[in-house]
Amino acid sequence: MILPFAPPSSVCELPVFAELHEAPSQQDKLPPIPVVAAEVTSQANTTRNSVANDILADVVPAKKSPVPVNAASILEQLETKKAPIVEPFALSLWRPVPGFLIVDSRNSSLALPTELLLNNVLRSFLPAIKPDLREEVMRWPMIENRFVSRTADDARNELQTWLAVENELRPIDRLWLMGDNAARYLLSADIKPADACWQEHSLNLSGAGVNLLRAVVLPSLVDLLQNPLLKARLWASVK
Repeated sequence: MILPFAPPSSVCELPVFAELHEAPSQQDKLPPIPVVAAEVTSQANTTRNSVANDILADVVPAKKSPVPVNAASILEQLETKKAPIVEPFALSLWRPVPGFLIVDSRNSSLALPTELLLNNVLRSFLPAIKPDLREEVMRWPMIENRFVSRTADDARNELQTWLAVENELRPIDRLWLMGDNAARYLLSADIKPADACWQEHSLNLSGAGVNLLRAVVLPSLVDLLQNPLLKARLWASVK
């Protein structure tokens, strides 16, 4: 059936599929590309890891061997920050009569007749009494322990504590401090032995349950024997 006013029919030419199928495309003409992407990536990663390890080996510092820590090394570090160490010394003690204590700065390296001088001084000072001249030697530090501090404050605290206990056990009415070490460590820290010589000073042993003590500071027996002027002044003071 032909519709009215319809245009006349014409024959359409179909594409030649055979020719299209036979003609190779430009992509088909290219040679096949080998699949090597995965291998290249793996080799690149290996190379980067090797280079990074070499760099880190050069940058990371070598570990230091641990330093052994013991009590001696700790003590050595602490002592370097503390006050100067006081060398060991000794004091001579006499109790001529009850209540009378003499503390002298001992010097055993000099062979001098210190006991004879003290006997003569006490006979002039106590003419009616025969003094007891039995000498006691007190060494500081009282306890040998290399881990204990040995500063001037330590010596002062230890000797003043000893004097407080001594006064409790045997009350002291008269006290002579003879020489540098006796005055330096049995008096307060603000008193210099050179300025305190030939004077009387108070020893407030607070906290020890004892009364106020008074001490006369004199030159040591060694100084008196070596310096005739000091001995003459002592004779004048005791007569």
